[in-house]
Amino acid sequence: MNQFDAYAFIVAFFGIIIFIAYFIFDMAMTVDTNTFLNKWAKKSVWLWLPFYALQRLIREVLLKK
Repeated sequence: MNQFDAYAFIVAFFGIIIFIAYFIFDMAMTVDTNTFLNKWAKKSVWLWLPFYALQRLIREVLLKK
């Protein structure tokens, strides 16, 4: 493991820890679970929507009988 890999690992590790802490803090500060889930779904739609759309495209176009 070279020095760049070590720095990348440390940055990724602390980034994940900070994200988890923010997620838990945000969950604790939100009154309603449904509101919390709606807010996080809207925040993360750019991440999961392309994969969902690709899966639908494959199912409807390539696997069409």
